[in-house]
Amino acid sequence: MTQTSYKFWYHRQEDDGTFVKCAVAFYEGEVSTKDEHDLDEIKSVTRYRRTKKLNKQDLPHFENKEVEKDSAGNEYIVFTSEDFGEITNEKDLVKFLNKELMKDKTRIPITEQL
Repeated sequence: MTQTSYKFWYHRQEDDGTFVKCAVAFYEGEVSTKDEHDLDEIKSVTRYRRTKKLNKQDLPHFENKEVEKDSAGNEYIVFTSEDFGEITNEKDLVKFLNKELMKDKTRIPITEQL
């Protein structure tokens, strides 16, 4: 299965800290080993690397979701409190997004985000 990650573009909260909206970018990737510079030496590093930014058409279980675009035209899927309920911390928002990712049977969230 394809590994998937996400990154918040922004999130909005009420004065009491309750999240009301967030926009999220989703990515496809793989774990690979590549040489990377570390100060004065080159080391082989194994980690998850994003290989593709996913758009709404790549994520059919989000077909009814609103999309916003940044100034460069990059798409972000929008979630509101109607989707995730009353959430007051980012940890619970991450749990919600992981559950949403698990609805797609062709992808798995990367372990760092579980």
